[in-house]
Amino acid sequence: MGSPAYDQYELIAPEYARTFAGEFESRPFDRAVLRSFADLVARSGGRTALDVGCGPGEAAAELAGCGLQTEGIDGSAAMVSLAEQQWPEVQFRTADMFDLPYAPGTFDAVCAWYSIIHTPAAALPELFTEYRRVLTEPGWVLLGFQTDGEPAVYDHAFGRDVELTFLRHDTAAVCAALEATGFTVYATTMRARQAQLEEPTAQAMVIAHTS
Repeated sequence: MGSPAYDQYELIAPEYARTFAGEFESRPFDRAVLRSFADLVARSGGRTALDVGCGPGEAAAELAGCGLQTEGIDGSAAMVSLAEQQWPEVQFRTADMFDLPYAPGTFDAVCAWYSIIHTPAAALPELFTEYRRVLTEPGWVLLGFQTDGEPAVYDHAFGRDVELTFLRHDTAAVCAALEATGFTVYATTMRARQAQLEEPTAQAMVIAHTS
């Protein structure tokens, strides 16, 4: 199993949440992708979504605001606590995204918004298989991740000493892992790095469905 670095996020949760509070206000394109994803889910008859690796809950709140009945999970209890305080209209719980505590076919959509950035490419098929397990037929998945760059290793971040490696996934490799686990890619897009937002790399988004 790929390590999602949950223990490191226990250390940095408050500062991380402050750093990315209101992130979609300064990233309207990213917000539009999330809203388009929610529309695709609704148009296929879907009503429920799971945000895996939800962090402080910004993406989960966006999906809920689009009318989807949304839950969020994160392996960091500190992140879940912050999300619960900020977004009481969304249900959050602490769980490992490689071992989701839900029955097969529980959700119409899975969103993984920057939650695969600590998962090695070789572990993505295992992870996507777990996402697919909890999806209905048809079901949808949205991935957001850093791309077009080398991995970055941090020993200090968000005001704390940490051991964090941020992986920049190749979009074609991510799509191949999705296809290998039974998904059909619907759309891919890449947004250029925004220096004024202190982004280190370009950003990729991929939408896929199960049938």
